[in-house]
Amino acid sequence: MHYNQISSKSRAWLPRLLSRSDTFTPHEVRLRLGDERADDQRTAAVHDAAAQTGLWSGRLPDRVAFELGRSANRLPTVVFWYRQGLSLDEIGRRLSGFGGAWDAEQALDVAAALIAEALNRGARADLAA
Repeated sequence: MHYNQISSKSRAWLPRLLSRSDTFTPHEVRLRLGDERADDQRTAAVHDAAAQTGLWSGRLPDRVAFELGRSANRLPTVVFWYRQGLSLDEIGRRLSGFGGAWDAEQALDVAAALIAEALNRGARADLAA
């Protein structure tokens, strides 16, 4: 192969192609859930997947649901509240009378992992359709 034949113009799109093949991590999903930039494709994909709760919320393993307790059934709501800008303390209080930031953090981490899994298994193609 002759790499020196690639012009500088064609290199501009190379990072975008590489980022499309990258998988989403739960950490990235969590960061992008709080990001309001609509011009970033990966952020838009995360927001779209999060909004389509049927893609990810039903894939919660029983063991994890047991550990989350009542919060397990409210993961889409937790994501919605987080996207609306509520603090983790407020989300935790809404989840339970004795809840706090830790409860919200756990629920949000689980939701982010489920959303990342949905995106990585090809749900992006479903979102584009």
